[in-house]
Amino acid sequence: MTRVKRRSPGIFLTAVLSVAAAVLVSPGCSPERKPKNVILLTLDTLRADHVGAYHGGKAATPALDGLAARGILFENAWSHIPITLPSHASIFFGRPPHEVMNYNNGQPITARQDRPSFVEAFREKGFATAAFVSLGVLLPQFGLTGGFDDYRADFPSSRWYLTAGEVNRGVIPWLEAHWAKPFFLWVHYSDPHNPYCPPDMPDDLKLRLNGRVIGSFRLSDYEIKQVELDLEAGENTVVFETENPYQPNPTQYMARLDLIGFGPEAAMKGVFWKHAGRWYTLPGTDIRFFKNGASLMVRSPSARKVTMEFRGQLNLFKEDNRKLYRREVEYMDGRIGELFAALDRLGLRDETAVVAVADHGEGLGDYLLDGIPHFGHIHFLESDYLHVPLIVSVPGNRQDGSRRAEPVALTDIAPTLLHLMGLRGGEGLPGRDLLRLPAGAAAPVFMETYRPEAENDQFGLLDGRWHLIFRPEKGLRWMYDYVADPSEKTNLWGSGSFPAEIGRDLDRRLTAFARDILAGKKETPIDSKTEEMLKSLGYVGK
Repeated sequence: MTRVKRRSPGIFLTAVLSVAAAVLVSPGCSPERKPKNVILLTLDTLRADHVGAYHGGKAATPALDGLAARGILFENAWSHIPITLPSHASIFFGRPPHEVMNYNNGQPITARQDRPSFVEAFREKGFATAAFVSLGVLLPQFGLTGGFDDYRADFPSSRWYLTAGEVNRGVIPWLEAHWAKPFFLWVHYSDPHNPYCPPDMPDDLKLRLNGRVIGSFRLSDYEIKQVELDLEAGENTVVFETENPYQPNPTQYMARLDLIGFGPEAAMKGVFWKHAGRWYTLPGTDIRFFKNGASLMVRSPSARKVTMEFRGQLNLFKEDNRKLYRREVEYMDGRIGELFAALDRLGLRDETAVVAVADHGEGLGDYLLDGIPHFGHIHFLESDYLHVPLIVSVPGNRQDGSRRAEPVALTDIAPTLLHLMGLRGGEGLPGRDLLRLPAGAAAPVFMETYRPEAENDQFGLLDGRWHLIFRPEKGLRWMYDYVADPSEKTNLWGSGSFPAEIGRDLDRRLTAFARDILAGKKETPIDSKTEEMLKSLGYVGK
């Protein structure tokens, strides 16, 4: 005889209430259970419109798209600043850059007990904490190490960046060694950052010394190259044979060098060198453009060995830069997929929350800087530079697979993770918990960028559909209707095509914001080594 187990009234009532709660769940509900682990992926220089899960995504990004399918995609996420170190500071300290008092790369962040990194709360609760970064502007001395037991920032002597594959060679072994204990892991990938050089790009330069090939190199990766020259007594000729597949006209300048030198000093005694043909030096700079077959004449009083050091890049058209940027995004996404596969292999996927976010976007030639199409970030506050992808994936969250249109910002990440894990520290932060965000919640987003990296101090305010940008030094303003013009190409300021009272209100608030910041801003000098690193990464002097 089959026995039927009778449910108690209490159990039945609990089940009914659980069903009712599920029916009444809203976008503001938080997950039912805390995950064991958290991974924060910061994807340096990644534009939102190059992630496939976003409307009109221009790149193939199956790993990030899969993460969005398992999480919440925030369609309207914004960075506060288009500069790497200050933007990451706003993530980890949960405050905008001017409150952290970090305005540029290379300026160390002062540690303060009243403003700890949110990672400190994870370490205090016994989490294993580790960071793996891929750009020199995030070296430990710049102030983001708070809370991390292990902070990896190891670079080759010839460059200040790592590819995503190189980053994973540290990350995955760390996971294999720490999977059994709760962990907080920050992984920083920066492949879309300049130089746009996917690892599969071929060599593009051959060097000949006195007619003999002495090396094959890849200028595209913007890495310092060194080659030994076995000089003969008298005149020696070094020829640069460039293969630039993006420049079809062989009579044009194919590439450029912004660093060239010879050493060591003792070996160079009595040695003289000069450009011997097919070079053009940009006035007032060390930038030397050259055509295929350009040569140097090196005169030596005797046979000897010297070392030539150089760094440069191919000359590319606008569309070629865009294609290479897209390929970098796709390469990075492949390595993100490699990381996710490691989580699956270790049985960590269903107990690990993942947040993927960019620190800022990237200009891809749509705006002019000094009359030249601008590739990079730092100088502008338009949407190309500050609209970023943001995906929050928490196992067991009922919002998985959803899209949120409310405006959010990078300062929302710290309180979200602290609340998710039941840790202290989120209460005093200005950001909001993204997992409890009410439907339709609105909030203004203030933006900023600063000299000396930027050409001018600039400030921005996005509120609803309106985006106002203000350059105090010259009193210039740009007003965009972000809904009607999401690419922000039409400046409406002074056109009379938006409500005057809205313009006055935004201008009043933004002007006060800029005035208060500039009144309290403190300049922090940088040392010569840091300045050279910033130049090598394209932040200053280029």
